[in-house]
Amino acid sequence: MDTKVNLMTYNTFTFKTEAQMLLFRRIWEDNGTALFDKLKKKGCTRFCLNQIWNVKGTFKISVLFEYESPNAFKQSQKELDNFTKNIIKDLQAADPVIEASRNIVLQDLKI
Repeated sequence: MDTKVNLMTYNTFTFKTEAQMLLFRRIWEDNGTALFDKLKKKGCTRFCLNQIWNVKGTFKISVLFEYESPNAFKQSQKELDNFTKNIIKDLQAADPVIEASRNIVLQDLKI
């Protein structure tokens, strides 16, 4: 049995206005690469920022993180907490409603 567990977090952020969504998006576009560089050292294997577009009149962003192990997830959470502390005022201005899920990958089919 493979002892390497692949975990992921998938978070959806819903905003009242498009301006709030665009602010949040800019925060991640400005900081996401540097954050991922730090997270890679902790065992995060993927970061994916998405804008949800298929529901007219809603403003949503999703963020996906994948981790190589439970320990990588724990270590990455510490780094994410530090990241959030540095941009808390901007995040509060965006005022998202957050729906967070933590997942264990059961099946992953790719080309």
